[in-house]
Amino acid sequence: MKFFIRRYYPLFINVYTVWILYLLYFASFRYSKTILFEIKTVPFQTINEYSTKVILWDKEEAFKNVFGNIILFIPYGFLGILYPKLNQFKWLFITFFLTINLVEFSQYYFRRGFADIDDVILNATGVIIGFFIYKKWFFIKDR
Repeated sequence: MKFFIRRYYPLFINVYTVWILYLLYFASFRYSKTILFEIKTVPFQTINEYSTKVILWDKEEAFKNVFGNIILFIPYGFLGILYPKLNQFKWLFITFFLTINLVEFSQYYFRRGFADIDDVILNATGVIIGFFIYKKWFFIKDR
C-alpha cells in the first residue's frame, strides 16, 4: 500500500489540484446573482451561521460547506511524499496557510466568490487531519 501511494500520489495530487481549482473558480454552482463579493475576516462567523441559521433551512448545504471544506483538503496533508521539507508539520502548515489565503483572496479579487477566514480554518483543518493520517498510517521513513 505504501509503495502504491508513494508511486501514484504525484499524479493524483496534480489531477486533484486541477479539479479543486476548477471547483473553486469555475464550477457552475459558484455563480449566483445573490453571491456577495466580500471579505469575511471574523473567525467562525460563517461556521456559526451554518450551525444556527442555515442548518434549520438547508442541512445538506451546511453539511457540504463545513465538512466538504475539511474533507476536500485532506489529501494535501500528504504533500511530504513530494516535498520532504513538508514532512515537518511547521513547514506544511505555513506553506498551506499562505497558499490557501492566496486562493481565498484571489476568489474575491476575480469575483468568483468571497474570501472567508472560515474556509481557511476548515481547509487547514483538513490538511492537519491529512498530515496526521499520513504520519500515523502511511509514514515512509525519510532517506
